[in-house]
Amino acid sequence: MNRKIASVAILLLVLLTLKTPELGQERKPPLTQDEILRLLKAESRGRLGQTNIVMEVAERGIAFPVDEPTLEELRRAGARSLLLDEIRRSGKNPRAGENDVTSEESGQQGREQDLEQLPLLEQARVHALDFLEELPNFTVTQVVRRFARPRGNPKWALQDTLEVELSYSGDKGETFKMLSVNGVRTRTKYEQMGGSTSTGEFGSMLAGLFGPQSQAEFKEVKSEVFQGHKTVVFDFKVRTPNSRSQISDKASGREIISGYQGSVWIDTESKRVLRLELSHDDIPSGFPVTMAENAVEYDWVTIAAKRYLMPVRAEMLLGGERGGYTRNVIEMRNYHKFEADVKILTYDDSPH
Repeated sequence: MNRKIASVAILLLVLLTLKTPELGQERKPPLTQDEILRLLKAESRGRLGQTNIVMEVAERGIAFPVDEPTLEELRRAGARSLLLDEIRRSGKNPRAGENDVTSEESGQQGREQDLEQLPLLEQARVHALDFLEELPNFTVTQVVRRFARPRGNPKWALQDTLEVELSYSGDKGETFKMLSVNGVRTRTKYEQMGGSTSTGEFGSMLAGLFGPQSQAEFKEVKSEVFQGHKTVVFDFKVRTPNSRSQISDKASGREIISGYQGSVWIDTESKRVLRLELSHDDIPSGFPVTMAENAVEYDWVTIAAKRYLMPVRAEMLLGGERGGYTRNVIEMRNYHKFEADVKILTYDDSPH
């Protein structure tokens, strides 16, 4: 295609350090009063509030007596009623020991009860930040249809169709393997593909938005039925100084960080995001990419007999100073468990 838009990849970086528990890992000991005071001080600058600390107390318990002077000191340090209530509850039900299964179950129940007391947006935030930690090892096939159109032309023309195998594991994250282009098998690496490509659909977009570093500004705008689910729609804005959303132009090698705004659809029953769409709104003048928009839809899928809320469809729309637009429509098909110990055999067909 003439004057085809520069090859671009959009990557929303994961803002949080992922914790991958190992088999046999010991549970953390109960929290001391000094630890809670340090957590309160660390949380004071974030927008996540004290949800993290409440869940930490519910899971680990406390290692100090709960009396009124102690509670007053915590109040002066900024502890709110939800956290104080959880500390009181944990003080009445101390952990019997590191291997006490009943205590672990009680902590989980306390965490769920505390979560239910939070507003809908805060519950969705907790689920979004837990998303990557809850993911199993899996493989999914991505079918990517790539369209293009010149400026002034309202019709999209299909350029090609890619079939990509995406594998995810807790220790390595996402890896991509090209399977075919227009139905023809290929050995070209995903990173070497020309045209518009994207990553970040699996969790990093959610983490980038809901992580405390983004300082995202949310506003409830309406209720709406989406894909048969009752949802509440929130508009949001992340300003450039707080953004980690990176736009890269492959042709020039230039990269920028841009702020963005958009909307999320939150299911009122599961308290999880069912759709996320965003548009970058602070792209510097003169950068080859002048418009960048993304959208991801989530639905429940079954992997190894368990249900997970996973991306099922995504779109990316790009515009550039060299003229024209590109649009990628991505469908996720055939989720299944990825066995890390499976050996992938390769062969060398080069002449000897």
